[in-house]
Amino acid sequence: MCLPAKPKIAMKIVRKNARGESRELLLKEYFLNAYLIAVLKRVGDEVARHRRVDPLPDAGWVRVRHDV
Repeated sequence: MCLPAKPKIAMKIVRKNARGESRELLLKEYFLNAYLIAVLKRVGDEVARHRRVDPLPDAGWVRVRHDV
């Protein structure tokens, strides 16, 4: 049984600004930038969290005996 395809309804208002860019293009660019900023912030938070949990072990002094 195959369902009929829904028709696409495009409700876009396309206006060009003074530089010839469409509003749709500007919104896509805005949301892409916002997404990238959010991803970079999340990566930074995760790196900071892992560095707090697993710090490098402290290399302290170790006594070594050498029998000749």
